[in-house]
Amino acid sequence: MSEETKVATETVSEETTKETTQDSSNEGLIAESKKYRKRAQEAESRLSALEKEMESAKNAELKKKEEWKTLYEEATTELESLSANAEKWKSYEESRKSSLLEKHPEDEREKLSKLNLDTLEYLTDKLNNIKLNAPEVSGNPRQAIKKEKIDYSDKQSMRDNWEDILKNYK
Repeated sequence: MSEETKVATETVSEETTKETTQDSSNEGLIAESKKYRKRAQEAESRLSALEKEMESAKNAELKKKEEWKTLYEEATTELESLSANAEKWKSYEESRKSSLLEKHPEDEREKLSKLNLDTLEYLTDKLNNIKLNAPEVSGNPRQAIKKEKIDYSDKQSMRDNWEDILKNYK
């Protein structure tokens, strides 16, 4: 009996091992299949997410391009207005320069025309505002300029200008 029990036990254990091996190999194949399916599903979901991202990025880029188009149009209009202002300023500067140069002698105009407008205005103002008379010194009053020469041969003229004659000898 003990032999029969051993044989029966061995047979049962062999059958269980074979079944377990078959079950475990089937389970391994099933697990592997599930793993590949899960990996494929993850790849598909990642692919769809990336496609959505690419599409949204493309849309954002198109929106940016439209925005650039608008910005370009705004910059163009601003450039046109600024260039018009620049032309006005250039014409004003040239006319102002020519009017200031006309106030100077002709031989100096060529040298002065090379100066910028501010410097030219400064020089013109300085040259035009020079006082022709020397400044008065305190204690030295202006002396009257004689209008007529005194005729020393005429007695009447000498009487009229007697004070001036005496001042000359002081």
